[in-house]
Amino acid sequence: MKKSIIAIAVSSAAALASVSVQAAEGSTVDVYGNIQYAYTDADAGDSFKDNGSTIGLKGETKINDDLTAFFKYELEADADEKNSDVSVGLDQAFVGLQGNFGKVQVGTFDSIYNNAIQDSVDQFELLGFRSTTITTEGDTIAYFSPSMNGFEVQLSAQVKGSQENGETTEIDGNTVTLQDGTSVTAVVKYTTGALTVAAGYDDLNNYTGDDVNTTGLSVGYDIQSNFNVTAKFETTKDFQDIVGLSTRYGYGAGDVYASAQVVSPDSGDDYNEYGAGVTYNLASNVYVYGEVGSFESASNNDTDTQTAVGVYYGF
Repeated sequence: MKKSIIAIAVSSAAALASVSVQAAEGSTVDVYGNIQYAYTDADAGDSFKDNGSTIGLKGETKINDDLTAFFKYELEADADEKNSDVSVGLDQAFVGLQGNFGKVQVGTFDSIYNNAIQDSVDQFELLGFRSTTITTEGDTIAYFSPSMNGFEVQLSAQVKGSQENGETTEIDGNTVTLQDGTSVTAVVKYTTGALTVAAGYDDLNNYTGDDVNTTGLSVGYDIQSNFNVTAKFETTKDFQDIVGLSTRYGYGAGDVYASAQVVSPDSGDDYNEYGAGVTYNLASNVYVYGEVGSFESASNNDTDTQTAVGVYYGF
């Protein structure tokens, strides 16, 4: 996208950002986003980089007393260097309905499995653990139930048509071939007091061979209101198992957190990953952070110690 187009988009967004726009009777539209920078150091070298800066629109329309329509459209673009052309990518885009029945949405958004299972241990701002294989984002419809005596059910289905059969995509750094069909993901959560348990399943129908799937379990416990410990187990059939543990403590001006996991490939030796970080809030929407982690290569058993410092400004 040319700079002139970006300039028009940014100036238009700035004109909207100061207030919620009344798009129609009973409707609101808000401009939101963030800008993120980080400096990282690893065996591959050091780097100053954008860490996922975004800008987006979100809104809702009250249809009646029991039903509300909503949408989100969020774009992501690197903001760490000036270029004659700016590459803009879609981060999230969906539309949905919410009411007493729960919530239904369709479009592109974070995996319900990732939110419930993986993010409980992979809690870093920039560093990241290896994950089990799950269905990618996009072409998805999802249902989120209301809480029923502590229980919640989430279901999603990604639909790929015959025209997409044979296309390739990246999953966990590996190129896989798409096949037409429907990938189904399911999550069940239960919360009681300080305890939260989540179980997830992804059948990977659009990306793998027959009878290959990913299953996970996450158990979190709030020792105090500001101190949480979480354990998880994940397995991708015929590929790998992962066991992880994390803790997070809110000290008032930010959070201190640490995570560790053991990856057990079906072929090859087990290896470990661990890391820790701290955030410091400069304001309710601005914080800085520092992270350090150790990551062992599955291929040659070399250990790579990585560090990162960064800043986040949300609006």
